[in-house]
Amino acid sequence: MGLFDFLIFILFGCGVGFLAGFFGIGGGLLIVPLLIFSYHYSGISSSVQTHLAIGTSLFIIIFTSLMSTFQQKKQRNIYWPAVFAIGLPSALTALGTARLAAGLSGRYLRIVFALIVITTGIRMLTESEAESQKKLEFLSKPNTLSLIGIGLACGVVSALAGVGGGVITIPMMYYFLRIPFKLTIGTSGATVVITAFFSMVGYIFSGRGHADLPDWSLGFVDLQRGIALTIGTLFLAKAGAYVSFRTHPYRLRILFALFIISLSIYMLAK
Repeated sequence: MGLFDFLIFILFGCGVGFLAGFFGIGGGLLIVPLLIFSYHYSGISSSVQTHLAIGTSLFIIIFTSLMSTFQQKKQRNIYWPAVFAIGLPSALTALGTARLAAGLSGRYLRIVFALIVITTGIRMLTESEAESQKKLEFLSKPNTLSLIGIGLACGVVSALAGVGGGVITIPMMYYFLRIPFKLTIGTSGATVVITAFFSMVGYIFSGRGHADLPDWSLGFVDLQRGIALTIGTLFLAKAGAYVSFRTHPYRLRILFALFIISLSIYMLAK
């Protein structure tokens, strides 16, 4: 990568960081399509484009989620028992699934990812404002086994799709455990740090020694683009979280649903 390309990726990272902080996700929904597009036009072998995009996305997500979590913690917007009950089981399934995903077709990974996300987004769009108003208060503590189940599912999705898992944990905590939407955003951001780290480790080990990887790759992690995007995300992740605090929960949920559906349609088209 030349200096100009490095700076362009920093600018893209700024946008990713804002949206990651705003929606409480790691940013993989944006990062994976962006990297696949970049690798396609850089002449990198199609056999590794998706795997490399996913591994690099997970590397970046660790840092964006740390920044978002710091901001959410100051607002007391994190339910810590759920962080560990979800994060630790997700780490186990993420590590194992990452090794499995390395042997799957990139096209297959994109389809699975897009269909899961579209289904989730449609469900969120169909809930009325009256229904969402009933979920603004945290009335009871969730069952620990339910949180562990969410964590196991989160780890699988994270490793298959290159996301931190927030796209799954947020709606599952909201619908199944009736945790207020804004609290799910803060809690999800913290669990994503754990999930993304172990998913990334799996992709590093699975990609070691692959002949088609570009220079400065650590397994299926592209350090050049990863570092550039990370720098950009750190600039605006706090700003995204700040705006999220001041957005009405119903509007925030609708925006989140439209956001993930649009990106999933793009992934299917590609």
